[in-house]
Formats: sequence, C-alpha cells, structure tokens
Amino acid sequence: MTNWLLLRGLTRDQRHWGDFPGELAARLGVRVVTIDPPGFGTQNGRVSPKTISDITDDIRGRFEPGEDEWSLLGISLGGMMALNWVQRYPQDFRRCVVVNTGAAALLRPHQLQFGLVSLIAGKQFRSAPAQEAAALRLTSNRPSAELAVTWARYQQEAAPLTASVLAQLAAAATFRLPARISVLLLVLASKGDRLADYRMAERIAARFDAPLRLHPDAGHDLPLDDGPWVSEQIARWLAQAS
Repeated sequence: MTNWLLLRGLTRDQRHWGDFPGELAARLGVRVVTIDPPGFGTQNGRVSPKTISDITDDIRGRFEPGEDEWSLLGISLGGMMALNWVQRYPQDFRRCVVVNTGAAALLRPHQLQFGLVSLIAGKQFRSAPAQEAAALRLTSNRPSAELAVTWARYQQEAAPLTASVLAQLAAAATFRLPARISVLLLVLASKGDRLADYRMAERIAARFDAPLRLHPDAGHDLPLDDGPWVSEQIARWLAQAS
C-alpha cells in the first residue's frame, strides 16, 4: 500500500486542507499525511527560504517516510515543491500529482492574474476575517463565510512572518520547471481557476507526457471546491497504471 504526502500552497499550512486528506484516504484506502512548510503553521516562528529547492529540502529534512512506499501530491506552490522534489530525489516517491500549479515561464502575458497582488497588497488594510474572505473569493468558486472565519482563526493562532510570505512569493516567481522527471505524474487543474491559468497545466502535462484532467468550474483550491472529484481522478489514474 502506498502512503501519500500532501503539500499545500502559498501562505497556507496543513490545516487548510480541511476534509480533503480524509476524503483521499477513504477513497484510496491509504494513509495520508500532511506537513507544514517552513514559516507557516507549526513552523510559523521561522522565516521561509526564498527558493523552491530550499523550501523542499527543509520539508524533506522533517519528513519521516520510514520503510513505507510513498506518493506525493502538491497544490499550487506545493505543486512546484512536488515537481522539484521528484526531479531531485526520484527515489523518495513512486508517483506524483500536481494540482493547479505552474511556473513563470509557462504564463503568457495575456494570461496574467492580478488578484494575488491585490490580495497581498491589501492585507495590511483588512481585518483577519476580511482578508481570509478575500482569499477565499479569489481561490474558491464556492466560498463559505464560515470557512473564512475558521481560516482567520488559523492566522491569529499561527500568524506567519511577513518575511515568510515575501519569501514564498519570491520562490514562486523564480521557480523553473525541471527538464524531465522520472516518476509517474498526473496533472489536475480547473478551467474555473482565477489565480493560475489552467493552460499552464496543459503545458506541464505536455512537457512531461503526463495525463491531464480538467475540472469544468472549480476554483484554484480544487480540493476544497470538489475534493471527491480530485480523489476520483487519482483513483482512476492508479487503476489504469496498475
């Protein structure tokens, strides 16, 4: 049985996965583990590194796989980490899934999304609940006022340093896709993503000759908007690969 490690995205920690780890574990009948990136969640007292490679190495140094077999799933910035990880340490994981991820070199000028810039820039002028509500409106096509309150509480309980937020932004901006990866890869994305244009996922799938599955209307936070769909796509992919 293959276990799964999940990597979250920009400025998020493992609590932001919500119900998805349980959904994935139940659908696949596997163990699912989450971990915080440096500077966020349980690691919020630290400053995040400024490159995807250094963030990945930090997480890898805290990850304890034991003798088990593992697969890796990353969303958004976590997808960048996942691709970097399996390219540099292919022995660590058997399979990899990336969700709504990309790289600067894949984004065409007319596809630029400015929502993230306004979200980060407006943080100092908003209360925590208002900021998280704005984040949900940008990343989810099914935003919940109740969830915004929960996420605001997360920020109050473990607020990241501003230096860590800026470091993650720098890491995302400078990330370059690997030339090749040797592990099995599945690319998932949503046509309704208003943060990362889904055509970047098309280019990732083409580069690595990987299958691509597109959700018709979910937002950037695809596991939040339709976790069962994500789990089902992974289950079908595993069945085809076996």
